[in-house]
Amino acid sequence: MFKALHELRKNTREAGIKEALRMMFKKYGWKLGLAIFMYYLIRDVTLYIVIPYLIYRGFLG
Repeated sequence: MFKALHELRKNTREAGIKEALRMMFKKYGWKLGLAIFMYYLIRDVTLYIVIPYLIYRGFLG
């Protein structure tokens, strides 16, 4: 995973963000799309559902 991020950063510097993303999707395909989707799903569920629920129930406050 970190190798792919390093490669994306390098390609972004050289070719710009649009071309770098195009090259990454061409190389990794649907797996990259799934990884991005899962990252945002986990992040948003944590931020907008789990943390407010824990605050409401008094576990964090």
